[in-house]
Amino acid sequence: MAKILLFVVLAVMAMPNVISLMPPAEKTIRVAILDSFIPSFTSPPEMMEIIDNYTWEADGARYTFQARWLSDGDICRGKLKEYDVLVIPGIGKEFWRMNDKNLSTWKREIRNFVASGGGYFGTCGGANLAGMGLLSPAERGWKHWTMWEWFMNRAALGIAPVKSYQDMADPFASTLLWKNPARVGISAYVWYNLSIDGTGICQNCHVNTTHPVFEGYGRSSRIIRWVAGPALIPYGNVSIMVTYPEENISGKNGNESTTIHAWRFTPFSPPFTDFWSMGEIIETRIAGKPAAISCNFGEGRVVIFGNHPEHPVWRGGQIYEVDDSFNHLFFKGLFRWRNRDMLPPSYNWWIVRRSVAWVAGLDNNMLPPIE
Repeated sequence: MAKILLFVVLAVMAMPNVISLMPPAEKTIRVAILDSFIPSFTSPPEMMEIIDNYTWEADGARYTFQARWLSDGDICRGKLKEYDVLVIPGIGKEFWRMNDKNLSTWKREIRNFVASGGGYFGTCGGANLAGMGLLSPAERGWKHWTMWEWFMNRAALGIAPVKSYQDMADPFASTLLWKNPARVGISAYVWYNLSIDGTGICQNCHVNTTHPVFEGYGRSSRIIRWVAGPALIPYGNVSIMVTYPEENISGKNGNESTTIHAWRFTPFSPPFTDFWSMGEIIETRIAGKPAAISCNFGEGRVVIFGNHPEHPVWRGGQIYEVDDSFNHLFFKGLFRWRNRDMLPPSYNWWIVRRSVAWVAGLDNNMLPPIE
């Protein structure tokens, strides 16, 4: 009997060593990425590159993201139930959803998916889609909705209790229809340079290090790319993850290095090359407002960023506006950059990965590393 007891004691003592030699448990997180795409913008392909097949070890397990493209039609056909997380990147395709019947089905499938425990991660256009719609034009200093804003407002899912401070008006309609080139608002920072190299600006944003996504990050701010996306105004219970800087991007008390003017479009103006002329300085009004939030919707988790943690970033730099005889709005842009210090393209990828893992339901100690 004593020999048997001694054997049991020795076996128990040896168990930790045996366990340490065992391979970690394998866990796969299935991620659907909406197939939104507009030329010149890399957000959807970036999301696939950042997420698909990324593997990390934490809490005795090995986790792997398995990402697949999903179309609007797939969502309407109930395919979301095959996934753990839905990712809607920067170009949210709000403007394509014009059929009432399909839009209602699309909304219902996503809402049911998240309410039943699925995760939702969105950036910029994907953040607009998740919220309750846009603040009214009057609340943003305008008299009328634009067509773009009307579609964006109509497509909102209502899974996050926030409204978007978002201007979206193309520069042609702003001049010819609204008779006010400045109506383009903050969307000038995408319209006036339609290239991933030049569009938007990089800001040193305040981050909430008590949130699981940023827990363990040793600083109070992070450089994140903003591409004319929304500020997210809370109308319910949310956790604010990131806040835009207190300094305006452009306008009164604006940053001189990122200030731009509203450009007026004049068609058929001799000598038929001077189509654009510089006007008043554009006012941006998102300073100090929330840039990223998280919340729950039913059993599911939601994380949305008005800016783009998936995009490459830089330090410094100054905008210069082009006033030569022919301005290439859709090619080289009405504004360009000088003196930028480009950072590695993967600079903020850990923010995306930790956000996706957290909305998938993982605890703090299971999230990917901060890199």
